[in-house]
Amino acid sequence: MRFTYPFTASATLQVYAQPFVSKGTYSNVRQLSATPRAADFASRYVPDPVLADNPGGFNYKQFRSNVVFRWEYRPGSTLFLVWSQGRQNSTGAEGTQGFRGDLSDLFTLRPDNSFLVKLSYWLNR
Repeated sequence: MRFTYPFTASATLQVYAQPFVSKGTYSNVRQLSATPRAADFASRYVPDPVLADNPGGFNYKQFRSNVVFRWEYRPGSTLFLVWSQGRQNSTGAEGTQGFRGDLSDLFTLRPDNSFLVKLSYWLNR
């Protein structure tokens, strides 16, 4: 998602946001058999006895965003104010929530914030 708002010709605000949710459950987990060169698949790979009852799954959530304010205070000279934020969580099970629940959970996670200031000045003599 991307959004740009121009306050004036020399001042803009840009917002970038990327939500990401991925989840799944493993099934029919197999391991290499004692005869790895067997002709058919079932002889080459056998069910994994450790994971047969509970193969597990995954649930990965991530949100990244950047907000950039740019102001050209003189021709060729610019001030940038940047705020970056990231949130993520990963669990070893799919979970019981649907897509909406997982997406809203992103905003309950503790964020990692970064603030940056960049000033460029054009020397003209």
